[in-house]
Amino acid sequence: MRRAVWWLVFLALALAQTVPTSDFFRISQTTSRSTTTPGAWRYSVIPRTREARVYWDEVTGGWIRDLRAGLPVRFDAFVLRLQGKEVVLAPGCATYAPDCFDHPPLGEGLSAWKLDFLLTDLHNALVWVFADARRRASPYPATVAVSKFLRFTVGPDGVQGAEPLGWKP
Repeated sequence: MRRAVWWLVFLALALAQTVPTSDFFRISQTTSRSTTTPGAWRYSVIPRTREARVYWDEVTGGWIRDLRAGLPVRFDAFVLRLQGKEVVLAPGCATYAPDCFDHPPLGEGLSAWKLDFLLTDLHNALVWVFADARRRASPYPATVAVSKFLRFTVGPDGVQGAEPLGWKP
């Protein structure tokens, strides 16, 4: 009987489908070669796969619509608001939970649980990128571009501001 239980547990573990959260976003980093800001660090957070791009386009489209309508948007550690043509940052979640991101309605064939995995992976990427950007943001601020959504300016003391990237308020 014990042997049968162990085989059932092993079989259940073998058949369980895992969904990786480390493949949704790619992070790239470069340094500036310009004469005005030599050595300034630039980071890009970009959806890696076709599926991630579909979800990302859907969610950022909803966030942009909300911002344009004057609604605040929860974006991880920030709450974003649009004032005129400027993105205003306010503190958001202190510790991560999937609800730290607003979840706009998804299109046909997209599932909420996959969106949660995508946003968890985005959170992990942002934690790493912002920590590295703060470390390297001297003497010039670093910039973090989040694909087709926002460009953050990061100083040694943290995120200093954000502006739209690829869309107009």
